[in-house]
Order: sequence, then structure tokens, then C-alpha cells
Amino acid sequence: MKILFKISILVFVLIQLILNSQLLVVELMFVLLMLASNIFRTKYHNSKLLMGLEAAIIFISAEHNTIFLILYAITAFDLIELRLYIGIIPIIVIAYHYLELNTLLSFFLLIFLSCLFSYVNHSLKEKERGLKQSFDKERISRYQLEQSRAKLLASAKEITHLTEIKERNRIAREIHDNIGHSIAGILLQMQAAEKLFDKNHDKAQDLLKNSVSALSNTLVLLRETVHNIKPKDNLGIGYIESILKHFHYCPIDFKYIGDFSSISPNHMEILVSNIKEALTNISKHSKATRVEVLIETNEMYTRLVIKDNGVGCNSITENMGLGGMRDRINNIGGTISVNGNDGFMIVCMLYK
Repeated sequence: MKILFKISILVFVLIQLILNSQLLVVELMFVLLMLASNIFRTKYHNSKLLMGLEAAIIFISAEHNTIFLILYAITAFDLIELRLYIGIIPIIVIAYHYLELNTLLSFFLLIFLSCLFSYVNHSLKEKERGLKQSFDKERISRYQLEQSRAKLLASAKEITHLTEIKERNRIAREIHDNIGHSIAGILLQMQAAEKLFDKNHDKAQDLLKNSVSALSNTLVLLRETVHNIKPKDNLGIGYIESILKHFHYCPIDFKYIGDFSSISPNHMEILVSNIKEALTNISKHSKATRVEVLIETNEMYTRLVIKDNGVGCNSITENMGLGGMRDRINNIGGTISVNGNDGFMIVCMLYK
């Protein structure tokens, strides 16, 4: 648009010179000089000094022929584009000096239209530049979001993998520490019974009875371990109620608040695992006569509270069960706290 405007002004001046039979070598040189200067400023460097030289050339050429004052429309266009509004004043003064009143008004109208066209053209360019910058920023933001999403997915997969490894190690340690030691003890008793069978039959029978009883307890422990690691497809409030219903050690007072459908499957699986772990610990160590279980969920978090009225614990040591619960909660950015005063209480916070 800018180039088209300037070419139009130059062509108009040439036409006026031709129509008035005033196109001589000097006039043609002035026009070509203006054309070359504007091409250089448009394509390479829009120098204010060069623009001032153009204005001086127009002033000199106007001494020879006032038609060249029309070229000040190009100067006015560039001044408005560069926000050099004060530069319009010398153009008006020069025109007032050279032109008569009947042509002066037409010249002022031309200068005004040139300024208006320059202002509109510059505003449109600024708007286009702003839109392009906004588009580039949006594209960069979208790219950064895609990168962040990919990193989050990779982190989630890594956390899931680490959680599986920790859970596998926990189960292995539990089998080794509990079931493995129990079976090893039973084996020793049975070997002792075998050696005493001919020498002390009664003692051998006692050892066999103890072995049978210990083996029965080990079988129960094995079933509990398998039950705790068995995956469930239909995890939900019904499944939790089923777990609590099959807990026969002592009565359980269960309460839940909120919409359970808003709990993610991953969080629900952690809740189920921690409830199982806590109930196992209660049956082993608490000597409780009642247990309270509360699950509260909202749009911000899910809170699990398990409290018994047992003997409690003044010095809490994180065994396999409690350590596994803490690992599961910490891996998803949650928190867990325990209190061994006045019974035993576990509070798990899972943030959404």
C-alpha cells in the first residue's frame, strides 16, 4: 500500500508535467532522484536524514516548478508513519509561500488525505503485527503445553512404575518376614518332632500339634496377603463396605461423606490398599474392641481416617505395613499422619 501510494504521487506529478509541457531534463532528474531515494528508504533503510534531503530537493525543485510541491504528500506520509507530526508545519509554511489561495486549499486537502492514509495504514500494520505476535505466543504456549503434557505423562508412568516396584518389594519382604519365618519355624519343629518321635513320643506329638497350629496361622496370613494384593476391577464404596463387613476382629463404624464417583481409580485403589493394611495391623497389634473408619471426599481432596480404641503406641515405628501406606500416599503427593495416643489413628490426605 505504501509503495503504491508513492508511485501514484510520482506518476501524477509526471502526468502534470507532461500535460503542461514542462517535462524537461531537469524535471525528469528531480522525479527520478525522488524515485530512487524512496526505493532505497523503503527496501533498505528508512533514514530520517535521507527523508530530510528529499524534502530539501522538493523545496529546490519547487523554486523551478511549483508542481513539485505535490511530492510533499510523500513526505507527509512518511512523517505521520514515523510519528513526526511537527514536520507537517514546514510543509504548510512552504506551500503558503509558493501557492495561491485557489490551489492552496487543494494542496492542504492532498496533505490531509496523505496523513490520514498514512495513519490508517500504520495502524493496520501495527494491528497485524500485534496479531502475528499473539499468534506466535499462542503457538509457543501450545508447544510448551504439549511438552509439559508429555513430561507429566512420562512422570506419571515413571511414578506408576516405581510404585509397582515398591509394592512388589513390600510384598516380597512381607512374605519373607512373616510367612517365610513362620514356615522356617514350623520346619524346625517338625524336624525336632521327627527326631523325638521314638525317644519322647508325647513331646513329639506336642511339637506336631504346635506345627499344625502354626501352619494354620501361616495359611491365614498367606490368604490375607493374597487378598491384599489381588486387583479389583469394581473398586468403589460397595467394595470398601465388603472389606469392612468381612473384618471379624471387632465391630467397625463406617461413615463416608461426598460423591465417591469423583474419586479417581488410582486414589480409590490406594484407599482400599491402606484400609486393608490398617485392618491387618489392628487385628495383629491393637487389642481394640471398636474401629472407626471415615472417608470424606470433595473437589479438593479425599481424606481417610482410621481410628481404633486399642492399646495405642507411645513409640511408633514404621513397619512394613505402615511404611507401605506412607509410600503409596507420598507417591501421589498426598500426606499421612499417625497418632498412637488413646488408641491408634491414621489420617491419609489425597489431593485432587
